[in-house]
This record gives sequence, C-alpha cells and structure tokens, in this order.
Amino acid sequence: MKLLRSLLLLVSVALGTASCIDNNLPYPVVPIQVLSVTGEGFTVGNSDIDLEKRIVTLHLDETTDISRVQINEVKITEGGESEQPLTGTFDLRSPYYVTLSLYQEYEWQFRAEQTIERTFTVEGQIGAAEIDPVQHTATAYVGADTDLSQIHITALKLGPRGITTMSPEPEALTDFSSVRYVEVHYHDFVERWRLYVLHTDQSVAISTADLWAHTGTLSIAAQAGVEQVALEYRRTGTEEWKQVETVRNDNGTWSATLTPTWIESTNEHGLTVYHVDPSTGLFAGTSYDYRLTLDGASGPEGSFTTAAGDLIPAGNMEDGALSCFTTENRNSLTWASGNNSFAAGLCTQGTYAGMEGSHCAKLTAAAPVGILAAGNLFTGIFYKDGLTTGVVEFGQAYSWTARPATLRVKYYAEKIGPVDVDKHDGAPIGSGDQDRARIFAAIVDWGARHKVTSGTSAPTGTWDPTQQSSTDEGRIIGYGSLFITEASTGGSMIDANIPMYYYDKELKPSGNYTLVISCSTSAYGDFMVGCMTNLLYVDDFRWGY
Repeated sequence: MKLLRSLLLLVSVALGTASCIDNNLPYPVVPIQVLSVTGEGFTVGNSDIDLEKRIVTLHLDETTDISRVQINEVKITEGGESEQPLTGTFDLRSPYYVTLSLYQEYEWQFRAEQTIERTFTVEGQIGAAEIDPVQHTATAYVGADTDLSQIHITALKLGPRGITTMSPEPEALTDFSSVRYVEVHYHDFVERWRLYVLHTDQSVAISTADLWAHTGTLSIAAQAGVEQVALEYRRTGTEEWKQVETVRNDNGTWSATLTPTWIESTNEHGLTVYHVDPSTGLFAGTSYDYRLTLDGASGPEGSFTTAAGDLIPAGNMEDGALSCFTTENRNSLTWASGNNSFAAGLCTQGTYAGMEGSHCAKLTAAAPVGILAAGNLFTGIFYKDGLTTGVVEFGQAYSWTARPATLRVKYYAEKIGPVDVDKHDGAPIGSGDQDRARIFAAIVDWGARHKVTSGTSAPTGTWDPTQQSSTDEGRIIGYGSLFITEASTGGSMIDANIPMYYYDKELKPSGNYTLVISCSTSAYGDFMVGCMTNLLYVDDFRWGY
C-alpha cells in the first residue's frame, strides 16, 4: 500500500507540475500566398502574382466593366483564410485589399489593368495622335498650310470596341479651329473628351512603329501640287544617308516605310545567326535626321526620335532587398543567386570604383565542403535539393517592346585564376587551365523555366545559348555572350557592350518566361570546374539600341 501511495503521489506531482508549464512554443511561419485567380473577362498568369509585394494583377479584356469584375475562384495556400470575400463582383477602379491568415496575417492587393485601344486620325495627319485617357484628350497634327475649318476625321475610337457610342458622331466634326467636345458612353460610364487638331512645323513624323521588328511608317507633309517627294534619313551623329521609297496616299499625303536590313553570319559553333544593320530600320530610344527633296528641289530638314526601349528590372543593383543578396531565392521575381547555408556570400551587394550609383553586385567564388561554388547572379530562382545539390531554374517573365542590339553592363574581374577544382567531365577546360568568367543574356520563348542541377553528382540540364537555338521549354530567339579570360586592370569598372545575335528575325517572345541574364565567376561552374578564389563585380545592366 505504501508503494501504491508513493506512485500516486508522484503522478499527482508530475501532473501538477505539467499544469504549470506555459505553452511558449512559437507558431510556425507559413506565408499565405495567392496561387491562382479565375473569373470572367480577365486573365491572371503566374507572372501576374507578385509573391514578394503580395500583389495580384488582373488583366481585363477591353470590354470588361472594371467597376463590376466577376471573380469566381481564388486559390490560396492550404489552410489559409481571408477576412474579406475573395469571390464575387468587385469594383477594381481602385485596388481591393484582403488580409490572408493562418498563423500570421498577410495583406494582399488585387488590382486591375485594362488596355483600351484608342485612335484618332484625320486626313493629312502628320505623325501619330497624342491620346491621354486620364485627361480625356486626343490631339492630331497636320501640316502648317492645312485649313483647320475643313478637317475630315478618318478614324475615331475612344472606348471599348462594339459597346461605345459617341455624341456627336465623328462625321459631324469638321471645324477644328478650336477644341471640339465629344461625349463617350460605355457600360455606365460617361466621359467628356476634348479633341484638338493643331498645326505642326514638323515635315516628317512617325505614324506607326514596331520597335521589335525595327520597322516604322513615316508621314510626310508636302505642299499641295508637289508631284515627287524623296526622303533620306540617318541616325543622328552618323554620316551615311539612306534613301527610302515614298508613297502618295489617296488623301494627298505622303508616307515612307522604314525596314531593316538583316546581316547573316555563322557563330563560333557553326549556327546561323542574324543582326540588323544599325543604319537601317528603326531602333528604340534613337534620334534620326531627315531631309526632303520636293520635285527635285531641296526641301525641309529636321529630326524625330523613337520611343524609349525596355528597362532591365533592378539592373542598377541598388536595391539591397533583392533576393540575390539573400539566401532565400526560391520565390525571386527578378534577380536570384545560389547563396545558401553553406555559401552565403556568392552574391552580395558591394561597391567598386567606376560603378553606376552607390552599389553594385559582388560575385565571390567559394569552396564549401571541398567543392566549387562559383559566384553567380541570374534571372530565375534557386533552391537546394538535398545537402549537396543546388537547382537553378533560369528564366523570368518580361514584356518586350523593342529588340535590343546589345546588352550593356559594367564589370570588373578582380581575380580570374587558373582552374584548381576539376570535378566533373564535360567542360572544355581542366585543371591548370586559365579559368574564365562569363556574362550572357538570352531572349527566350519558354513555357517553363529551364532547370539545371549541380553539385557532388554530375550536372544535369546544362545549356549554352550560343550552341543551341532551343531547349525543351521552347525557342531561344537571341543571345549575347561575353567570356572574361583574365583579371581586369585599371582599378575601375569596364563598360561592356555585348552584341546580341538572333536565331529568329521575326518571332516575338510571348511565353511565360522570356528573359535570361546570367553572370558567373566560373563559366563552367556547373561542372565544378574553375578557380575557387575568383572575384567579379557587375553593375548597371541596360539594353543598347
């Protein structure tokens, strides 16, 4: 009995002690993410869900009522809940905010983008109209001798196709001696637009342009009665003039179409590639001179400038919060690196003489657990698959409006040494050979990211845009590549202008992933071949046109 009482006492004490223990175990950190959104009259792709900023962008069809957007399903991380409705009809003229939670709360934003094609053209117009959908103004330009009281509108579209009415009708608008007003009705919206037709002293202007195809149409002003118009143009600052055929239109105006001349060549791996003669066609962000000859006599001269090209997101390396400077690169939407728990300094924010701005990217090779980890920076994502295998998935979503001629970047190779790690077969260099760093860009049309694994086992998925025009994920449209075969000198960053070569002269990227830029302290680091002490600085990534 004494033994039984002792056991009961021990149990009682243990239970009493346990009841006094506070539950201080922290809740797990589980980010709640929006995985997909479906509904009526809009699209949401993978690239429209910004996991870092927690923003979902709905791309509305032209005829969708932005004040009544129907969302049918929103998938979020399993177990997550929302304090606000996720489905139903929403007014997305302003962003819609929701709070998603599991163990923690995360605010997400749903916003809409809608492109409505609008046109305003008049007979004898010079260049494209200026249309401001916020201020509700549209302005067309005509030659200085045009009678503004006798204007004929050839096209006017100020709202969504098929559901828009205007008052008065375009046919009733002829006198543009002063501003004209038009009421535009669609859905429940009523907009009051102001239409202007103004004189311009410019004799030549761009009326349409496709800067990916390097083509464009110029409108030309010529006095009434002129029977022959000749046009020459050149890049501002160059010597050679190019003559372009001109066409007389039915409305009495003249126009000329600029087209590029493609130059065919064979790259170092025997593949056919192309680049554009820079003195032909139209390039983004470029100024051009023109001169006219009217009925054999010298006519007006002037200049025009194309629209600016595309920016490379965070290409100045000034944002210290970029994934590439951390060890969390699985969800990167721009730059990533192979930083991990074994080698956290492969890509860090640094400084170097001659950089643009206040910071650059510093790529440092390392040799954790005796294997080579090349310093690296790329567009895509990175994660570990086990202890000794890293996975790079190349490719980010990117909207192209203009075809670049070069990739511009600043770099400085502080050290590029001989190969002192040579683990896997497949690299064109080996132990004792001079190592080489590499910077390359690829314009791709991929449905999925391209995966490369590297580590103690032989690599898989290795690729080179100079050696192939496609991968399993889709086409490689073009590339630019620079090998750095020795340490830099001079102590200041070097401006590189890397030519872009194209396998395809027409295809414009439209896939889920369309841009790859990659920098590595060892070009063949995937094979664990290179120098473990290489050091490379890069900065100011831009397209050249």
